[in-house]
Order: sequence, then structure tokens, then C-alpha cells
Amino acid sequence: MAGSSNPGEPSDNPVGINVVPMVDVIFCLCLFFMCSLRFKELDGRIEAWLPKGHGNQEFAAPPPLFDDIRVSLRWDPATGRTIRKVGSREAASDLDFEQALHRYPKHLDLSVAVDASHDVPWSDAIHVLDLCRRNKFEKVEFVEPWQASAR
Repeated sequence: MAGSSNPGEPSDNPVGINVVPMVDVIFCLCLFFMCSLRFKELDGRIEAWLPKGHGNQEFAAPPPLFDDIRVSLRWDPATGRTIRKVGSREAASDLDFEQALHRYPKHLDLSVAVDASHDVPWSDAIHVLDLCRRNKFEKVEFVEPWQASAR
């Protein structure tokens, strides 16, 4: 049978296509797009009111404002917990902290100045920020610690 042909015979596919260069190009394109991809960073963003003139500026820090609410956070290595103070009053629990915040009038639009030492865990500082927001104090700023500026 001269006219019959098998599908696997070379006469059925007269042009041979080399697929290796095409796979190489596709691989290079995949690498290019994977390396140039940028993710949107939303996890590390904290909405806080941070005024200019405080913090690590080149000029001297202005004297502390006594109109604002001062919250100090210190790490106690003996007990393994963060000591929170609102003004000079220590707040051991979240309820004590909220009661200390309720002493200040909300109609004056006071800001809360959080004074955290370098060894306080971030989770405790963010928890204080959440407690301030829950108690309707919208202006929260992180300031330089008292002891560090006095030395």
C-alpha cells in the first residue's frame, strides 16, 4: 500500500520545529516579571498623627507641652512586662489605662504623646495606640523619652 501513511512517519511533518529556544525565551520572560514585581505594603502602615518639629530633627527639640496627655511605656525586665503610665499614674490593666484617659476632657482636642523606651515591644506600643483610638483620642504622637533627652 503505497498511498497509505502512518501518523508517525516523517513524511507527515515535513518541517521540524525546535521548541528549546521558545522555552528559553518564555523562561527568561517569567524571571523578568517575577523580579520586577512589587507588592503593595499595607501591613507596616500605621495611621498616627506625627507633627513636624518632634523626633529626630536637626534642631533642638522644643520644650515639652504640658497641655497634652503624656503616656510613658517602660520595659521591666524583672517582671517581663511593660509598665504603662498616664501622666504620673501607673495603669496596670487596660481598664486602669482607659480610666486614666477619661480624666482628661475630650472637648479640648488634646493629643496623646506616647513616650516609649527602645526596649518596649512594638505590640505593646500599638496596643496603647489602639486604646487611645478606642477612647476617641485621634491625635497620637510618638515622642522622645524624657530620660534620653535629660542626659
